[in-house]
Amino acid sequence: MAELFAMRAILLLFWLLSMAAPAAAEWRVAESAHFRVYANMNAEALRGRVELLEDYRNLLEMFTTAKVDELAPKLDIYLVDRIEKAVPFGTVPPTVAGFYNAGDSGIAAYAVKGDFGQKVLLHEYAHHHMFASTGQSYPTWYAEGFAEYFMTATFAPNRVEFGLLDPGRVYSLQQPWLAWDKLIESATGELRSQERYMFYAQSWLLTHYMFRVPEMREKLTAHLKAIAGGSGSLAAFKAHILPEPRQLNSILKNYSSGRSFTYSRLARTAPAPVAVKVQDLPESADAMMMYYAAFDNRGSAVTDRSKALAAVQAAAKRYDGDAFAARTLAMAELYLGDPARAVTVLRPLLAKSPADPELMRLQASALLAIDAAANRREARRLLVQAVKAAPNDWRAMHVYVHTHNIETGTVDDNLFAVVQLMWSLAPQVPGIVLDMASVLAGRGRLAEAAKVLEPVAFDPHGSRYASFARLLRDAALAGDAKAYQQLLTEGPPKTPPPETVIPAP
Repeated sequence: MAELFAMRAILLLFWLLSMAAPAAAEWRVAESAHFRVYANMNAEALRGRVELLEDYRNLLEMFTTAKVDELAPKLDIYLVDRIEKAVPFGTVPPTVAGFYNAGDSGIAAYAVKGDFGQKVLLHEYAHHHMFASTGQSYPTWYAEGFAEYFMTATFAPNRVEFGLLDPGRVYSLQQPWLAWDKLIESATGELRSQERYMFYAQSWLLTHYMFRVPEMREKLTAHLKAIAGGSGSLAAFKAHILPEPRQLNSILKNYSSGRSFTYSRLARTAPAPVAVKVQDLPESADAMMMYYAAFDNRGSAVTDRSKALAAVQAAAKRYDGDAFAARTLAMAELYLGDPARAVTVLRPLLAKSPADPELMRLQASALLAIDAAANRREARRLLVQAVKAAPNDWRAMHVYVHTHNIETGTVDDNLFAVVQLMWSLAPQVPGIVLDMASVLAGRGRLAEAAKVLEPVAFDPHGSRYASFARLLRDAALAGDAKAYQQLLTEGPPKTPPPETVIPAP
């Protein structure tokens, strides 16, 4: 009896310990034709997220003029328990539940998990679809209203619905509204927390009205064309939509409470199954994944570089011999520490995976950071091999292009073709836009250069390249090749531009 009691006590102890210590999170990645989604969630749930994204992409392709290039790389998406995990080296406002990033280092979207996170994910992909499709500038209210309008989409085997009410936005609209002049001109980052909720709600309602009232569609098109051409958002709104924006209060309140407020329901047959590959990631992903994501998509955009580097070094040390941890450490050394140490870490990884395009790109970048002149030939060889392995790797092309003097040197037809391809794959990235404009201007195609520069020059989200792009555009429109060349020689701001972060609350 005593032995039985002791055995029961031991079993009870094991059970209590198992309840007290939750199992380690298991990170996985799911890939489809257009998406690569990382999350610490079960395989079936992760597969469902990717299937939903493919369905959503098809909807946007069907009902918008935007078309993402089929050759474009898969969009990387990271799903997290709390959004602050997505910015391990910085902070994010507590009202944000996701964001989309398009910067010189990479393009990615982040969202929280759960049902609300799923809506946020659709919101963020709508941003990608808009900006990757056109390379055009949009007013912030429209960029957010577009994403809010389509994120309400629901999918069933026999139907799709979109343009639905969003309960959260409807609730916000019961509060005092922002002045329309302020909303039409503002970027979300300029608003206080409570104002942001109203900004999203009013932008959603205004976009819903513009999309679904037939006589407003032509006016919206004219408004967007004016902004793409350099007009201020408020001036374009008054000229092409409504001379007195304050009248929107009564117009939209009547619209939202009347029979003209509709949504779309489409009957369909069950869609074809989506090919999704789910792969388990190593144990080190639990500690390293968001470090990796930060470097892979935001590069050196870190405030406290020494602290960030120390954190990655300490985490990598716990997983000595793990390839994913080593890869993340190499990125940390490249962007924040010693590029020579990055080369040392990358060398054995490349020996095991010599055809890995990311490793080749990182090694080339590290060699160039050590001594560009001495290592240019080897770096170019690696980058050419990387693009052969991944023909849509615009980041490898970007590094390769900058082993040449494209601003003031001669750009031959082969190099020009690389720049054109790079721009077609990532037209929403400011640095890529500037590169494309530079080579066009160098060939005397100043009018085309001015057009290419517009998305950056009039970026409503405030890229640090914006003022530089406006100066270049002015010189290009004036046909002043000498002034354009002088600006290129002086160069853009020395501080690296931040990624284009488009948050969703």
